[in-house]
Amino acid sequence: MSSSDNESLPRECSWYHDDRGLCDRPHLDDDRHFSIELEETFDVETLIPCHARHYVLERMDFEDHENYETKKIHLRTHHDVDFEVNLYNSESVTHFGCKNWEALCKMYGFHEGMLITMDLGDPDIDQDNMDIWVLVDTLPVLPLSYFHSSKNVRKMVDKTHYTGGSELTYQEKNHLVGFCTDIDNYNIYNKTPRHYGQYVPLVHVLNYGNYHGDTLRIPMDCVPHLMYQNGSLRVLNIHPGHPMNLNCPYRISQRSGDMLIKGWKKCMDSRKEVLGSKRKRSARIGDMMISILHNGESGSILFYAILP
Repeated sequence: MSSSDNESLPRECSWYHDDRGLCDRPHLDDDRHFSIELEETFDVETLIPCHARHYVLERMDFEDHENYETKKIHLRTHHDVDFEVNLYNSESVTHFGCKNWEALCKMYGFHEGMLITMDLGDPDIDQDNMDIWVLVDTLPVLPLSYFHSSKNVRKMVDKTHYTGGSELTYQEKNHLVGFCTDIDNYNIYNKTPRHYGQYVPLVHVLNYGNYHGDTLRIPMDCVPHLMYQNGSLRVLNIHPGHPMNLNCPYRISQRSGDMLIKGWKKCMDSRKEVLGSKRKRSARIGDMMISILHNGESGSILFYAILP
């Protein structure tokens, strides 16, 4: 078999199987590591390189290396992440491919062309578990709570709009998931009439660029379609405890498409618990705020909360 032209993988074969389904020159780095370069459809199916197949199948206790068999194994990372995934073997290929594998890829923001290194463990130590360590240098981009949430909540989180300087860490996104979950539950419990379009959460830092005088500016990307150019909306802080319900007039700028909410000072002055904390206080410049605009048959609502 020929060698790959990719200098980063000098000993990897140019294709993943031969007539026997096993590489003529099997090897691992340091007797435990192998790397996978992710291809276009990696989140659906990722093949184990043929030079590593023999070792993977042997250590994962596959009985027949050239027969159809599926095992559930655990892919772990050093960020206390543990996903049980399916490892499929056939006559000529071995691959990952299931919803949990897709979730792991999404959690770390894997992308085409990325090189992923996996660790089968010390070959001199007997292991009775089905663990493979995924060695990733970057932090996750999504928390585990995202994958335990509803489909509606995941859609909201995926569409979140961040303004400059407001990006959340994967741990802070637990608050975003919780906020979206609360809104989903609120709408179900209160039978809120259907929203026109899709929710686009906004995460931004309150500053004098988006809060000036008595007016809060919401970017056009987060303003639902079919909203009246001028009107009034309810402002709801539903998390946690009893909801705060205020009314504010608004107008949509014809030039920028941004929504300008008047009378925001009374919302700033209202004391509410901060997300993830029992401490009550009013909002202030420099706070990070999460909000979602709802536009439906019952009128317009701005759901919002302050991050710690």
